[in-house]
Amino acid sequence: MPLLQRIEDIGRSLFLAALRRAFGAERDVPLPDWRERPYRVLFIRNDGIGDLIVSMEAMRAIAQSSPTITFDVLASPQNAALARALPFVNEVIVHKRGFLLRALPTWRLLRSRCYDAVVDGRVVLRGLSTQTTMLLLATGARWRIGIGNRRNDDAYSVKILTTDTSHWTAFVVALAGAFGIAPDSRDWRPRFHVSAAERAAAEEMWIAAGRGRPRVLINVSVGHPERSWPGEKFALVLRRLRERLPRATIVLAGMPAERAMADELAAAVDGTAHALSLQEVFAALATADLLISPETAVTHAASAFELPTLALQRKGNGRWSPYRTPGRNVFADDERRLTGLPVDRVVRALDDLISDLGPARGWL
Repeated sequence: MPLLQRIEDIGRSLFLAALRRAFGAERDVPLPDWRERPYRVLFIRNDGIGDLIVSMEAMRAIAQSSPTITFDVLASPQNAALARALPFVNEVIVHKRGFLLRALPTWRLLRSRCYDAVVDGRVVLRGLSTQTTMLLLATGARWRIGIGNRRNDDAYSVKILTTDTSHWTAFVVALAGAFGIAPDSRDWRPRFHVSAAERAAAEEMWIAAGRGRPRVLINVSVGHPERSWPGEKFALVLRRLRERLPRATIVLAGMPAERAMADELAAAVDGTAHALSLQEVFAALATADLLISPETAVTHAASAFELPTLALQRKGNGRWSPYRTPGRNVFADDERRLTGLPVDRVVRALDDLISDLGPARGWL
């Protein structure tokens, strides 16, 4: 680690230690019997939609572990709407990460809620940031629960240690252990409610696009530029997809900013392009046969439907693969950007996926 980075980390650690003393935050507090009285629990998930999706079932398990628990979520502007749609969530507090002191109204709001426990869902970072530490301390909660053995983890009064690092879902599931929930007690894939009307609308979209099978959903939109993959590379993969699956119905999903590219890509393979809301994406996944997407919330949502997925990922991001989902994960050589992922690597993965799943599923 560079010297300046080490000095910065030491300075931050000293500052956060001073904050903990100023707040009088207890350490190493025994867990209570969550059934003995009412408890108000806050789960911190102020990051991306995909982060919330991966955490969804652990959150549900905590919220439903005792009838005495009132379960709130600290969400980001990006994932707040999805958090509000979860039936087990009582209240959603929105927090946008940014300049530290701008969070003062949020800190005051958290303190006014009189939380008994706060759970830090940001489990895969190297350590706790000043932002997260302030949110934890601002709640005034006695039980501050998080994954231990990370930098600045003294902000937690309950440190959860886990040896299962195979997938980031495992880290979030480990947090549920503080509420008496065993890792092997349930299926941790996310569950989404897709109404009959939403499913019918998705069926209409697919039928309008074509009646052939398999139905292949191509997602070209990402939340961060480092996860994007060039349109000209998508075009070559789509050409191979059409060669291997000539009867396939192909739908491309893209946000308005990518709509022109999606239209062009779709036209080249006799497909259609659509701008879909998040709930429409869930319905499309529920009625699709195959998903091709860069690493994003869409790939994590696909695991809810056990939808075969070809996920395009950056190097070293295996723990971010779709959870317990059939398909293939193909990795770039760059840890920071997906752009350089070679087309031939993706085409080989696509061929392998089709050869593996196609015969049994009637695609070929």
